Amino acid sequence: MLFGEKLRLARVNAHLTQAQLAQKLGIAKRTLEGYESGSFYPRKRKVYDELAELFQVDRNWFLTEDGDDAEESAKRDMDEVLRSVTALYSGGRLSENDKDALARALMDAYWTAKGKAISEKSDEGAEEEHV
Repeated sequence: MLFGEKLRLARVNAHLTQAQLAQKLGIAKRTLEGYESGSFYPRKRKVYDELAELFQVDRNWFLTEDGDDAEESAKRDMDEVLRSVTALYSGGRLSENDKDALARALMDAYWTAKGKAISEKSDEGAEEEHV
């Protein structure tokens, strides 16, 4: 999934309009439209940081584009979740950092699965058009 697709997915799932998200980021709506359409990318890393914080995902989720398939990415995310929770089930307590890492891993897994579902749905629609 490309940056623009991820951005749109995150925005829609957060129930934000382009205008609302642009305002939160302090950018023009037209700039956000360009990001989502894939016409251009943010020039400043600060934008990626703000998006990651706003949508509670790792900044790298926005920075990486799929040469990585969703199934493999989801598997890695689940492995991270399992490692993070191991301490809890072995009688230990999770530190605040571990809780944050667990929350990020779950959110990443959610967005990956959601993106895959949207992609499959759009692929099905494209196949129906060709029939």
